[in-house]
Amino acid sequence: MLIGEVARRAGVSRDTVRFYTRLGLVPCKSRQAGSRHYADYDDGAVELVEGIKVAQSIGFTLTELGPIAAAYVAGSLDDGQQRELLAAKLEQLEDKQRRLAEMTDFLRAKLEQLCLTAVDTAAAGRSGT
Repeated sequence: MLIGEVARRAGVSRDTVRFYTRLGLVPCKSRQAGSRHYADYDDGAVELVEGIKVAQSIGFTLTELGPIAAAYVAGSLDDGQQRELLAAKLEQLEDKQRRLAEMTDFLRAKLEQLCLTAVDTAAAGRSGT
């Protein structure tokens, strides 16, 4: 299957498929027709590209996905490994969520403090006139 077909069926651009291929996430075979060279993808490429997009949307980086995609393509990514990967990613996201909550609390407190200071300054200015 040519790159355009993979891109169309997976709902991504050709550039996305090329990028994933350059990173080694989506394997292809080189095929020559006359003087032109084509990347030839198997039927599993569409599912792999879709899976990469889903994994990215839940927080996996392309670097993290390299060995995962390789194991998937090799057929060696079993349910136990998938559970471990997902549990580790969930833990990372929960930690990030805690850190974001701490930052949000800090910013709210600082903003409230600045607002109170502004009110106090305005009140002091009115009482001094």
